[in-house]
Amino acid sequence: MKLKKLTIMSVLVAISAVLTLVVKIPFPTAPFLIYEPGDVPILIGGMLFGPVAALAMTVTISILLGFFVPSGGVFGVIMHIIATSLLTVPAAMIYRGTKKSAYKGLMAGALAMTVVMPLLNVWLNPIFYGMPREAVVKLLVPAIIPFNFLKSFINAAITAVLIPRMSFWWQKNLADVAKR
Repeated sequence: MKLKKLTIMSVLVAISAVLTLVVKIPFPTAPFLIYEPGDVPILIGGMLFGPVAALAMTVTISILLGFFVPSGGVFGVIMHIIATSLLTVPAAMIYRGTKKSAYKGLMAGALAMTVVMPLLNVWLNPIFYGMPREAVVKLLVPAIIPFNFLKSFINAAITAVLIPRMSFWWQKNLADVAKR
């Protein structure tokens, strides 16, 4: 059972990597912010296997992407771990196998990412990128807040559409490994 769970988690991380590397949509008001749906497989894995699995998959994909897309450096890896964890871990913690708990968890994760990431950008970007804090603050309303809102809620919405369609398959094929 552990091997099957690890295999499924690995496949979800691989799908996340492909989605992150292939689907890239620049945010209109700040083209350096790129939407990608790579959090969706991590959300699904977290809901299937729980918050610890969500965190493990998040750390794994973040480190892998650090090698494939080294432009963000260590700071990029750290920010990816934090952002994706804020989205996926609360969703996995709240999800109890029902649509209602899925929607509550996805909403909580999306709100956490939307609220916390702009604050972290204001605090950490000046340290890691040497930008004046005022420059980051000026980007909050036109770029950082709407980007985090849209990215988290789009990924949560995609997951919300997929979860009910997958639950029958989960119950049929993964009942032995999906125990959280």
